[in-house]
Amino acid sequence: CGKCHMGPDHPQKEIYEESKHGILFFANIDQMHLDGAKWVVGEDYWAAPTCATCHMAATRNQPSSHDVGLRISWNNRPEVSIRPEAADLKMGIPSSKVPWQTRRQSMMDVCINCHDAQWIDNFYTQYDAVIALYNTKFGEPGKALFALAQPLLNPVPFSNELDWTWFELWHHEGRRARHGASMMAPDYTHWHGTYEVAKRFYGEFVPQLIELAEANAVDPDPKRAEAAEALAAKLDEVLNSDDHKWYLGKTDPAEAAARAKAAAEFKARYEKKK
Repeated sequence: CGKCHMGPDHPQKEIYEESKHGILFFANIDQMHLDGAKWVVGEDYWAAPTCATCHMAATRNQPSSHDVGLRISWNNRPEVSIRPEAADLKMGIPSSKVPWQTRRQSMMDVCINCHDAQWIDNFYTQYDAVIALYNTKFGEPGKALFALAQPLLNPVPFSNELDWTWFELWHHEGRRARHGASMMAPDYTHWHGTYEVAKRFYGEFVPQLIELAEANAVDPDPKRAEAAEALAAKLDEVLNSDDHKWYLGKTDPAEAAARAKAAAEFKARYEKKK
């Protein structure tokens, strides 16, 4: 699987190796029954899952399948994560008729061989929350802002700095955050993911949009001036929302105080005692 599923835009190989699943596999490879003629999780092995275990191999209740999408409940490839049946419908493939809820149940049927139901539910609560955070805070507003910027850009794809900034934000950092959460790899979810998403969004994407809108605000071409106004208005709306108003120095005082208190407690806990 790692022949393709690796690298900055879809590092499943690296994520797996970081996760508890990967650690357990390498620590217990002699217990994996890899040479067995039959290879059913929960019957022939329990030590760890592989890519095939979760996405392709048989369980006591399911046959094996080469359709790796049938147990996936989010498609994390696009700018904004979508349900897999929506992506399948665009491609016109039969699995478009399989709803994400059915796919999730199929994956949970794999998980239950090693984890109890409460643990599995807790994982999906956390996973869905990361997807919602990325989608609502960065993916959806970023996609809308990039679309509004189009009339002000050179129409040749990737001939503008903003093209690269937005592409790397969702296609590299954004995917890493979402894929990391999907396979329980905290470093990929945070430091290689959400941290870098935020850094690029606030450090590059927003400043480039501001500059673009200001540079075209008084353009003699009324269409460009109108596009610049629309972009500036949307950017103002996004930055004044609860998710982003800190950027304008508008953090709620109670929230700021709570954050300062938590930071002080953290420092007090770990500072060296004299």
